[in-house]
Amino acid sequence: MIKKITYILVCQLMMLACATTGCKGNTSAQNKSADSIASKGQQADQVVKTDNPTKNNDEQQFRAFLKKFKTAVKTGDKTQLKTMFYFPLQTQPQWTAEDMKSTTINPAEGLVSVAEYPKYEETIFSKDALRLIPQSREDDLSEIDNTTTENYYITLKKATDKGSTLYELQQQYEQKNGKETSFGFVFGRIKGQYKIISYFCPWPLKD
Repeated sequence: MIKKITYILVCQLMMLACATTGCKGNTSAQNKSADSIASKGQQADQVVKTDNPTKNNDEQQFRAFLKKFKTAVKTGDKTQLKTMFYFPLQTQPQWTAEDMKSTTINPAEGLVSVAEYPKYEETIFSKDALRLIPQSREDDLSEIDNTTTENYYITLKKATDKGSTLYELQQQYEQKNGKETSFGFVFGRIKGQYKIISYFCPWPLKD
């Protein structure tokens, strides 16, 4: 009888202990702590992804800029077009690694300031350019590899946001005299906004 009473008392004490401290210890608190850490980790990942501009974001910004550029050309909005350039604007014909071996390239010779721009505006936006730019297609566009070793693009990238992507619009066409020629623009992101950072054609724009 005594053993039975003692056994009952022990069982009651164990039940009381479980009710007071929890038979499974601090599992609930541990789970909350783990959930909190996981949540903070997910928030950290989101911050990293948001703070680092991606190539997709660059392309979206460029596409929006290109659309405005083509519209401004189509409507002949000279005031709008001027604001879309970054000055000084590079206007040298595109140089290659081979050009640099055979001749001296001085990029500064092709720079056009905002004050000089009106002098060259009609040449940049010739009748052919005004006709062709609004009609430009996907085949006329290219994305410049961020690992490019071409000095022309490396020089242009110095003015752009670190890690951003350059894009190029180049159009080849036949002139009235039957000769083939071309012109193009390079676009870069500067202080968070895309701008036209170079204009090029087969001959120097500046005298």
